[in-house]
This record gives sequence, structure tokens and C-alpha cells, in this order.
Amino acid sequence: MGGGSGAGDADQKLRVLCLHGFTQNGETFRQRTGSIRKQLKKKIDFVFIDAPHDASGAFGDDDASALGTAGDGVGPRAWWLVGGENAAASVAATRAARDDDDDGDDSAPTTSSSAAPVRPVQSRQMRGWDDAAAVIADAVETFGPFDGVLGFSQGASAAALALALVPSLRDTVRFAVLFSGFEPMDPAATAALHAARITARSMHVHGHADRMVSRERMEALARSFARPEFFFHEGGHGVPLSKEFRDALRSFALDTAGDAATTTQLATSVTDECRHRASPRVHPPLSKPRHSLAPTRFLFVNGVGPCVGISTEAVRESFGEYGDVDRVDVFDPSMARCVVTMRRVEDAIAAQAATHETCRPDLGDRRLWVRFSSDPDSTDGEPESAVKQEETWCAATRDSATLGVPGVTLIENFVTEEEEREMLACVDSDERWQRLAKRRVLHYGYAFDYGTRDARDETSPMPAFVAGLLRRASRCGAPGASESATCDQLTVNEYARGVGIAPHVDTHSAFGPTILSVSLAGRAVMEFRLPGEGGEREPRERRAIAMPPRSLLVLHGEARYRWLHYIPHRKRDAIVGEDECETREERRVSFTFRRRREGACGCEWPEACDSREGAAQRLKDREGRGLAS
Repeated sequence: MGGGSGAGDADQKLRVLCLHGFTQNGETFRQRTGSIRKQLKKKIDFVFIDAPHDASGAFGDDDASALGTAGDGVGPRAWWLVGGENAAASVAATRAARDDDDDGDDSAPTTSSSAAPVRPVQSRQMRGWDDAAAVIADAVETFGPFDGVLGFSQGASAAALALALVPSLRDTVRFAVLFSGFEPMDPAATAALHAARITARSMHVHGHADRMVSRERMEALARSFARPEFFFHEGGHGVPLSKEFRDALRSFALDTAGDAATTTQLATSVTDECRHRASPRVHPPLSKPRHSLAPTRFLFVNGVGPCVGISTEAVRESFGEYGDVDRVDVFDPSMARCVVTMRRVEDAIAAQAATHETCRPDLGDRRLWVRFSSDPDSTDGEPESAVKQEETWCAATRDSATLGVPGVTLIENFVTEEEEREMLACVDSDERWQRLAKRRVLHYGYAFDYGTRDARDETSPMPAFVAGLLRRASRCGAPGASESATCDQLTVNEYARGVGIAPHVDTHSAFGPTILSVSLAGRAVMEFRLPGEGGEREPRERRAIAMPPRSLLVLHGEARYRWLHYIPHRKRDAIVGEDECETREERRVSFTFRRRREGACGCEWPEACDSREGAAQRLKDREGRGLAS
């Protein structure tokens, strides 16, 4: 995973995962926290994601419009639904509820409905939490690691549950800011929170006029945290935007950034008495703001570059509105990052103020992130911006024989165009697609749990085309391919153009020695990284291979067990020996086949292997919580 800051590293921005309230979505929550983001933009990157469940039936059309979700392409979402035996009934049960009034107005809209009003805060039954946990786990994998989590109302409760039940989030998050959060009434969820010892420092924000979430419910949620702290305001069910609160939030988040040791110590020393006797206090404002790099002629621009179809000439012309541009340097062709050098500092100041956090129509309506940088050609010490800290490009080969990663075999044209159409039609007609942070997934045979990273729960049977496809794969001659016919788990991933997946190794304890991946509809590059020795962050080796449509990629042995593999997030890829980048299609669908493991993993790379006992314990814990899907 990448993107998060290191503990106590003041030169890197923190990364915070943001979970919206019931009937909001990531974009509306982003808009309504604008003043908070503005004050902390130099220190924190906020990542907003959408909940998995459609809540468009919770209110009438007029109410949806008032919430700011109408016509935004996503609509109102929910982390879980309440009541009913299916999604439709659950949405109907929430009609006339109001768990999203983040402007401080505690009046509730009224709509005509035959269903009794049931709010998420009031219901004893949660439906669809496993889907929410999967979305959050995928966000961690794609955008993490995260230093903190921020949630409002239902999103605050979802954040607490995720810290209790999603290991990949819990292991890195050091602080949580929860607005109008509440302890769910669902017995399984309540038991999971009571059993958890969430060591992340937490700030619980509550309005005295909040008629949706009582103070008692808020404090009940706070007792799941080892060291809860409180901020009270005079408003209602909403996010306070006063300067007093913004200063308190800044102080809380930045002070916690260097407090990892204290968090670890509390995990073993805190007593139940301390956990349940939190005394409210208002955090004092930060006495002196922390300043970033002083203005220079050099602007680090994140969001544009040739890899997303924006030429350096277009960047030069756009920034030329604010003064003479000396040059535009593409820092890393694999990423949308450039350095714009202005002729004068005054022009750079004007350009930075006008372009930062804006969507530029002349640059493909891409949102820019712009800050001052040091000279990209300077060799005097370490640069103060992130420009020199990005990873370099890794060009891809088209031949697995020249890749240099033992156990990788690429077979082009493994399926025909007709087979491709039939396979895509089969999955496109399936109504069980699960929405993650940046992609859709579909499981057959056994469902993959992104929280436990295991596959033990049976789901829909394998499609009809699978048997013949696997028999053909078993005879292709690739190392380990003979075991293909016994694969019993299929994960279908749909990627939009530019979307990838973070570096990872498929869980040893969960799956067998061979992984097969068929690419359809679009091309992509898969990069392999050999982890550094002794926990070093930088990989010892990097290799990449181009995967054309209708190809089969087989991973076995060292490639499967030892090397991390991932698909970089970009729209164009560099190919070894070719001058032009290869543009990805608008859609790519991968079919990944695996065989569930029975018994312990006996691979030759114990340093990369999770233990059988650990995997068994995770499954046991999950079943004990009663949250198995």
C-alpha cells in the first residue's frame, strides 16, 4: 500500500479516510467539509468514498435534491440498511428518517409513506454491513494506509466498526474524529465494539441541540475507544464549522501524528475503568500555525500529465494565464505529476492561488493539487516538496520469458473474441455486483472477504463457461497450470480506465499455489515487486508485464508466494523498446481463478507467509462475532 505518511514524519501529509452520513455520498460530504479541508489542506489529504448501498428511496425527490445528491451521478448512499428482508424493504423502512442534517438544522423532513419511520440510529437490525466492510477494506488497499478516519453520523458508527473489524484499517489508523456517532443497536455489532479495544485516539463531536443522536448514544460509542475525548458545540445534528472547532481539530490531528508510541502503550495498559470514564474536554486551539515551504518559482502540480492525456504544452498554456512559463517538466511519466517553472515568483504565487484544488476545463476538467516546490534540477540536499520522492517509471515487457520473475507465464489470445463476448455478457447480466471504492467485484464459488482476506462463505455457483476454460488452462504447459482444473473460486473485477489495485500477495493461508487471471475488454500492466530485506520500504527489484485483452496470466511458485503484484493507477503505460505509451481502454474486466486451501501453507518463503494458526483464528473470531455473510 502507498500514500500514507510515516509515523512522526512531519514532512509528509497525513491521509484521512472520510465516511459520509446516511443518504449522503462522498462528494456531498466533501463539499460540506470544505472549510475544514481548506484549513488543513497543507497537512492532511482527505479521501472520500461512497457507501455501497443505494438509499435513494429513503426520502422523496424533493428531499434528495435538498441534500445535494440529486443529479450527481451517485445519489444518496448508506453504509447499512435497516429492517426488511431485502434491500428494497430496507430502504422503505428508512423512509421519513433523517440522519444527514449536517447543517445544524435539527428539523426532520416529512414524507408520505405507509412504512413506519425507522432511522439507522434506532434500528436493531443492520443489513449489508459486510458490503460496507469490503468497501472500506478496498479503500485501504487502494488509497491507504490511512493515519486517521473521519465519519459523520452513520459514517461515524461505520468508522468505529471498521476499526474493530477491518484489520488493514485498524493496524495503521492513529486517530478518529467522529461527528454525531452512535452505538448501533444490532447485537452482533454491539458485541464486536464491546470486545474491541480500539487504541486509536478519538475525538467525539456532539451538538447540544442534536435531536437525532442523543448524548447517551454518542457516549456509548465512545466507550469502545481506549482514550476518548469530546468536543461539544451548540448546533444540532451536523458538522460544526466554527473557527474554534477547526483549530481544535487541527491540534488534535497533528498532535496525534507523532503519538504512535503512546497509542501502542495504551493498548496494553488501559483499564476498563479508564475506558468507561471519559471526562469531556474542549481541545484548545493550536497556538501557532505550522507553515509549509515558502513561495518559489517552482510549482508541483498533481493531477495532470501525459499519462492522463494532458500534454506539457497544454499545461504550459494553462499556467501561462498567470505569467511567463519557463518550462514544464514531467516528473514521472507513470503518474499525473508535473513541475511548472514560472519566470517570476509573483506569477507562481498567482498561479498557485488560482489553480489549487480547482477543476480546469482547459485541462480536461481534472482537479489540480498545486504547491510550491524546490528547483527540480537542484542537487543541494533533499528537496522540500514531494517531487523528488515519487517512484520512477517501470516499463513493461510483452514477453513473460524476459520478465525475470520466476513463475510468471503470459499466454496471449487465450480466449477468442466470441468467448470474450459470452463471458462479459454472463457477468454483466449478474445482479450481484459489489461496489468497492474504485471498482466493482463479483464472486463465484466462494465469496472473498476483504476484511479477513479469506474465502470460506459459499456464494453463486461457477458460470457454465468456467469448466472448459479451466481444462484448457490446465493443458497450457505453464508451471502449476495442471492444477487449474480444480479451481473453485472466481473473482471478477471491473476496472474503469486509470484504475488499478495496490501491491499485494494473495493470502497464502487462503489459496493454493496457482493463480490464473484472464483479462478481457481492455489492456493493463501488472507490476511485480520483490520486497526489500529486513522490512525496507523500497523493493529490491521491480518488473512489469503488459497484459493485452483476451490473455491469460499464470502465477505459480515464487511469483505467487513471494513477489507483490499490482496494477498501477494510470491511463497509459510504457512498453520496453516502444516510443509511444500504450493507452488503456475505458473498461477492463479480469477473471481471477483460485483454489481454496485446506490445511497449512508449506511454501518456501516463510518471511512472506501468514500462519495457518493466524488465519484460523481470524476465521474463528469472525464467526464468533456473528457477522459472517
